[in-house]
Amino acid sequence: MNFPRCRTVRKSLPIFLEGGSEGVLFIHGYTGSPHDFEYMAQEVNRAGFTVSVPRLPGHGTCGEDFLLSSAKDWLRRAFDAYYDLSAICERVHVVGLSMGGVIALILASQMNPPKLVTLAAATHVFDKRIVLTPLLKLFSKKMPRENTERYDDPDIEYLRKEYWSYNWPKQAAELYKLMKLARKSVSKITSDTLVVAARNDNMVPMKAAEFIYNNIRSEKRKLLVFEKSGHVLSNDVEKEDVTRAVIEWLKGE
Repeated sequence: MNFPRCRTVRKSLPIFLEGGSEGVLFIHGYTGSPHDFEYMAQEVNRAGFTVSVPRLPGHGTCGEDFLLSSAKDWLRRAFDAYYDLSAICERVHVVGLSMGGVIALILASQMNPPKLVTLAAATHVFDKRIVLTPLLKLFSKKMPRENTERYDDPDIEYLRKEYWSYNWPKQAAELYKLMKLARKSVSKITSDTLVVAARNDNMVPMKAAEFIYNNIRSEKRKLLVFEKSGHVLSNDVEKEDVTRAVIEWLKGE
């Protein structure tokens, strides 16, 4: 196989912060990377937890690399990271953002972590074209889309050009597989679960959070909606409040 010539930018490097005997696994989202959890991971570590934020395969390097990855690759990396953290921590909790929230649901249904937090977990999305991606991927793997945002940080600007300036029918079809599996998995979850949603989310509708909250088997669960934040709750205008709520949940406060 001919591998693409890619580079991993500094913002996309995995994060590992040693702390106490309880660990927290953070799982980033579709076309995201560990940088989306940079602030939250540091704060959770300061609160006494050992923290791991792996980089999912195909993310944070280049678009060609992204096209070589699959839903199985993303799931396997999350499970591997969970096992690695479990080897050094007495208990491991799981936090997932967007697609990472979907993966966290699947993982929780099988591994039963003590605490689970989903941030804008994409069990459902606004873009109805997602159901067509298994067909669309046969005609196009990558399509340019308008993206007028610009970032001062060269690493983030690189990620914008490589990932966020295109639609990815082939990879969206892989995401859709995970979405369907997560919806089937929710009823098996018994972990104490905090479901977090953003009122201004333009990607994931509020019904996704309501679906999770209403269908999990967890005796202890909570639905929390932030009024000012957009989709990336861990790195948006209310990130301090979101992080505080996550830490309180992980500590059982």
